[in-house]
Amino acid sequence: MAGREQPLGRAVIMPGVRGRTALLLMWGLVAVAIAVVAIPPASGGGAGSPTRVAGAGVRSLSARGPRLSPPAAVPLATGWRYAPDPGNVGLRNHWESAAGTRLGWAPVTIPNDFNPTVAGASDRPAVGWYEVSFTGPPVTPGRSWSVSFESVRRNAQVWLNGTEIGSSSDPYAPFALPARTLRPGATNILVVRVDTFEGAGSLPEDWWNWGGIMGPVTLQGVGRVSAQGLGVMPELGCANRCGDLLVEATLRSHSAGALRPELLVSATSPDGVTSTSVRAAGALPAGSARQVRFRVPVRGPLALWSPASPSLYRVQVQVLDGRSVEQVDALRVGLRSVRVRGGILYLNGSRLWLHGAAIQEDVQGRGAALTDSDIETIVSELRSVGANVTRAHYLLSPRLLDALDQAGIMVWEQPPVDHADPALASAAGRARALALLRSTLVGDRSHPSVLIDSIGNELSPTPDTTPGTRAYIDQASALARALDPGVPVALDTYCYPGFPAQRSYSKLDVLGISAYFGWYTGPPGHSIADFDGLAPFLRLTH
Repeated sequence: MAGREQPLGRAVIMPGVRGRTALLLMWGLVAVAIAVVAIPPASGGGAGSPTRVAGAGVRSLSARGPRLSPPAAVPLATGWRYAPDPGNVGLRNHWESAAGTRLGWAPVTIPNDFNPTVAGASDRPAVGWYEVSFTGPPVTPGRSWSVSFESVRRNAQVWLNGTEIGSSSDPYAPFALPARTLRPGATNILVVRVDTFEGAGSLPEDWWNWGGIMGPVTLQGVGRVSAQGLGVMPELGCANRCGDLLVEATLRSHSAGALRPELLVSATSPDGVTSTSVRAAGALPAGSARQVRFRVPVRGPLALWSPASPSLYRVQVQVLDGRSVEQVDALRVGLRSVRVRGGILYLNGSRLWLHGAAIQEDVQGRGAALTDSDIETIVSELRSVGANVTRAHYLLSPRLLDALDQAGIMVWEQPPVDHADPALASAAGRARALALLRSTLVGDRSHPSVLIDSIGNELSPTPDTTPGTRAYIDQASALARALDPGVPVALDTYCYPGFPAQRSYSKLDVLGISAYFGWYTGPPGHSIADFDGLAPFLRLTH
């Protein structure tokens, strides 16, 4: 239940079927909701979330001389106002324009949830408007600005100075919109309409439908070329004594002419040993995009990330064009290896035992608008029960993932593809689910705490004879391996006995079993009413 703590569950890794797939018994994990939090990244970049670095803080690692650096980001942290729209009349009455100045705006602090109580966050849709005024930063030739949002639930429309600049319908993923109508040196008005409507194409969700701006909003400088969807992931070898960083991104040109960008990557160990690599991306025509993927060898003895020792490397990725630094991102990345061998899950070559609790971004009186103290609380609560793992039904806040990286608490992550078989029956529904999976993978793949990429929760127990679900498992497992190749792929399943073995599960590395024995009755012919049925069910499943 929202805003109410429940007993924490535990998770245990069990030997797998045919010596390949590990099984995770999730006992009491589903429906456990404890207060989830979000910590702002430490200075110089969060643990695994890319943080755009201000120009004044950039030090080029190249010996080619001084460079033109990107401008400092501008946090839009103060001065926000809010107006409810219970009749959904704001669009018709043009609240995004000067007409909105007559509204009874009330000051709010971002992050902000406009329906932070269970009664207000039922399935009844709600609409709210946010506004903030700021002085526009200068615009230099060849550069522009974007408005970056960490998270808006559920649907967002954004206007700058009365002109719509874009929208988002992913409630959990960060997004950025071009600030095309920015007025340098003058007063600018940013307006955000947020609603919690779930359209015909929405997938079902088993948690509260919070609404609002759930994370920081920032003006980010945009160069002539940007690296989008940046991921920095470890690849270890030599029995975990040597390794590389796999760097992947999409380079997108914002220039009217052809460019020849390079990526300059540095990784500094906790002991101060720095590895540097430059990769030329080749000619990039005006307005085009290209995926880049390369490896950076890591020098020196490796400092591995684990719950006992969550060592983090400081990584900086610069996008260069000639003497111009077009973009700089800073991350804290951990080196770790996660493998399934003989049905057993291993971390850095050692057998891994998991014990922890699932979480929701859900705080009493604030909904999903998580503060720094909320993050500290959830990390403290997980530690207090001896948890080394947590589980989430959607992409967690980058600030929360950073905190879990630093605390050494592992994450069983999945997209919000939950009880979604009716939607997966159509090509459009599968496309929506795959888009949510993609944004989840791109958002979490640089975080060492994420040790499992689950592709969904409690889908049909018979995917082999459920065509849409079977197709989704095939496509989703391939997508997960392509975007995050170093992490095992999983699916969380029901615990119902009596169903035949499913060939679709051969696409997976790990199965998570929601153990409801003794809790619910189960469907006819597949009873889970008796807790004593759990042990024989697990033996048969193995």
